[in-house]
Amino acid sequence: MDRLYDEFSKSLAASVPRRESLRRIGAVFAGAVLSQLGLGTAWAAGRDPCKSFCRCSNRTQQNQCLAACRACNKDISRLCGSCGAYACCGTGATCCGDFCADLANDFDHCGACSAPCAYPAQYEDGACVDGHCLYWCAPGAIDCDGICTPVNSDPDNCGACGYACAEPTPYCNQGACSRCPQGLADCGGVCVNLNFDNANCGACGIVCAYDETCSGACIPTEPWRGDNTY
Repeated sequence: MDRLYDEFSKSLAASVPRRESLRRIGAVFAGAVLSQLGLGTAWAAGRDPCKSFCRCSNRTQQNQCLAACRACNKDISRLCGSCGAYACCGTGATCCGDFCADLANDFDHCGACSAPCAYPAQYEDGACVDGHCLYWCAPGAIDCDGICTPVNSDPDNCGACGYACAEPTPYCNQGACSRCPQGLADCGGVCVNLNFDNANCGACGIVCAYDETCSGACIPTEPWRGDNTY
């Protein structure tokens, strides 16, 4: 730096044309600026960003922070958490408070931190896809005027959208209008549970024998031995 100012003094003392004097003055000041930048660059290159970032209160937490930072290749923008619990967010993850979130697929942080998708409506499924909340009808339901509807059991949309059941078959059972509610079968005008009715076991008219019981099908009953055990 002193050498530059010596050159500056000489340029002022020498008898040279005005244009040459200005050129020399500009060169001296440019050299001074570049010299300072070079010193700053050298200082910055020697600083450890992890040590500058980690300011934990005890050695254990400090070491954990330094280890997480170095695992991130000293990229402090990828560090997430707090002293003693820092983590290095992987590629595609974003720090949301104290944890790393995949904003492209996280249902509670979809597209941005703390931007949850609305909970799916009844008979709907949903997910965060590429940062957008998407919804679709769950299996067994179809879209009827923008509402997911289970056409196997909805008496207002039984078997198809807009097909409503009415008396004497007001219920929708397996997509067909029935006099019996869901889960019961109409056997000769009587609503029965085919899983437990010994006179209609598995289907209307299937009768179990005296030593059988209905459990969706007729199965043998263990004989009673007279000692309160079977």
